[in-house]
Amino acid sequence: MFLLAGCASPNWPGLQDNTALGERQVNTTEWQGRLSLRIQSEPATSMSAGFLLRGEASHGRLDFYSPLGTTLASLRWAPHDVQLQQGGQLQRFNSLDELTEQATGATLPVSALFDWLNGVPSLSPGWQADLSQLPQGLLLAQRVSPTPAVQLRIKLD
Repeated sequence: MFLLAGCASPNWPGLQDNTALGERQVNTTEWQGRLSLRIQSEPATSMSAGFLLRGEASHGRLDFYSPLGTTLASLRWAPHDVQLQQGGQLQRFNSLDELTEQATGATLPVSALFDWLNGVPSLSPGWQADLSQLPQGLLLAQRVSPTPAVQLRIKLD
């Protein structure tokens, strides 16, 4: 897991990049802001970073940024291609769950996340989302099972 400190939202390098995954362009929908994740493990771990999320649950890209706008990691997925680009290294994974766990320390409900960001109260096993503050750009979600508990906080720009 990589730990990220700080949050920022400058004009991200590559924002206009229309990276193709498979045969489909990932540039339809996007969100950017700050993401923080707290994992209630022993010891507790956390990460925080600027982010840019593009695409949809089946084809997408999630980039994490430092406070200065440097790309810390880029997660990309399509039906037959799931990868993490970090520090000049490219890793491939069998599933989006494996990818998000490697990148953040916790398996994230990516499909539900897209719904939640669109204001749809989608269910994801073990997760509870609070969409009540979404009009103010804040999404809160927590995983209650399996353990360890995970708290996800997204502040949209």
